[in-house]
Amino acid sequence: MLRKMLSVGVVVITISLSAPAKAATYSASFDGSFFDVFAQITTDGLDNVTLISGTVVGLNGGAISGLEPLGNPNWIYDNKFTAISPFVSDGGLVFSAGGFLYNLYSDSPGYLLSTTNPNGLVDPFANGALFIPGDPGTLAVTQTPLPGALWLFGSALAGFWGLIVRRRRSSAQRLDAPAFA
Repeated sequence: MLRKMLSVGVVVITISLSAPAKAATYSASFDGSFFDVFAQITTDGLDNVTLISGTVVGLNGGAISGLEPLGNPNWIYDNKFTAISPFVSDGGLVFSAGGFLYNLYSDSPGYLLSTTNPNGLVDPFANGALFIPGDPGTLAVTQTPLPGALWLFGSALAGFWGLIVRRRRSSAQRLDAPAFA
């Protein structure tokens, strides 16, 4: 019986670890010459950004109010974010903050933040430097663990261990019981 339980436990753990990736949340920090971005980015199992929140710091910056839907003709972007570097593609992701649009994208070996925010320096619609190519900077990313997933996995392991201990005790009690003839 114990072998069957162990086998079932191994199969369950193997299946759960081999399941396709689920949603992930990242803390991202872009440090540019004119703008800094501090964002929480949530993706689905296919690296599509589903939610972005945070702040753009700089002249005319503001709270990030959402992701720009695909199809804006001013940029070629895919709104994807991955767990490995480069975290965004050369198209990047487009979001709005402070009434302006921002495009965070990779330009190997670094990152750029293109914006329609004139920042009082250039006219972005006349291909100003902050629109094309954008504000150069660095991007630091850390993945935020999903607390519910960790709690669930820990609870499953504790429950499985409890079953094993209980089975061993009941087996030992049966062996110690006097035999009636």
